[in-house]
Amino acid sequence: MPEPVITEEERGQWQEDGWCVLEGIFSEEEVAGGREAAGRLFPSPAEVAAGTASPDGSTYDVSWDASKPRFPFSDPALNALAVHDRLIDLALDLLAVDRVLLYQGLASAKYSTGTDYEQLLHVDYGNHTLVVPRDDPPFQHLELFVYLSDVDETTAATRMVSRRLTGHIPVERTHLSIDEYAPLYEAEVPASGGAGSVLAYRPDTFHRGTALLRPEEVRVLLHVAYKPMGADWLGFQAWPSAAESFAWHRFVAGASLRQLLAIGFPEPGHPYWNAETLFGVAARYPSLDMGPWREAVAQSVEAIR
Repeated sequence: MPEPVITEEERGQWQEDGWCVLEGIFSEEEVAGGREAAGRLFPSPAEVAAGTASPDGSTYDVSWDASKPRFPFSDPALNALAVHDRLIDLALDLLAVDRVLLYQGLASAKYSTGTDYEQLLHVDYGNHTLVVPRDDPPFQHLELFVYLSDVDETTAATRMVSRRLTGHIPVERTHLSIDEYAPLYEAEVPASGGAGSVLAYRPDTFHRGTALLRPEEVRVLLHVAYKPMGADWLGFQAWPSAAESFAWHRFVAGASLRQLLAIGFPEPGHPYWNAETLFGVAARYPSLDMGPWREAVAQSVEAIR
């Protein structure tokens, strides 16, 4: 039987404080592969400090709102982390549902030079949902930072504030000024963890990004988020917009059935599937094993007989 992804103590912290940092979700080899892949996505701290141009001749944009590489990534090692079985298990556990969908997958890098990463305390639901958070199943959603470098209070660990301290804040208040909410800034805690750690937090948890204090350093992570199946008011990225890229086709060719369901493929037995759609999807993705979907359609036809 596989080891639990989260302990009772960690689950309690996520529920009550709104966040926790988890260790040991990935193997050392998986973390190493992710770190190497991230190193090919972003410039080194030395290149950023020197103002070295990127291969296409442009200067590197390292600002907090710079365009970020998106799922599916060109390197399978990063995709494998974003839709890792144990991350899916974690989302199922914390959201208390039996089916989840990945709705965000980004990679980001912060540097000790080049921009100001200090933020106000804020909650994320403003750009993750059309409405407001509801904290009971099946209406929550889960945000995750997968650390691909060591993160501590000197290397831009996100500062978190316990939900126990913020229950009085009106739901429409998504950003907090330092002057008005000074006690909360004093109560913030760095979400530190080594490479391979995962910060899990709720969308109604106040937090903020901070600067790197060590010279010529970089903090690299994956931003991953899951939602319950059917929560159409939640979202961040639309996978169909990426579905014509080579990276997408390579991801689909190597993905498991569970991973494909987690990004929104109709499950075997769904009314979408018939002879025409089976043929069309197989033609679009020649390397995809259509067996589970074909078997479900065949069983359905046989049941009608």
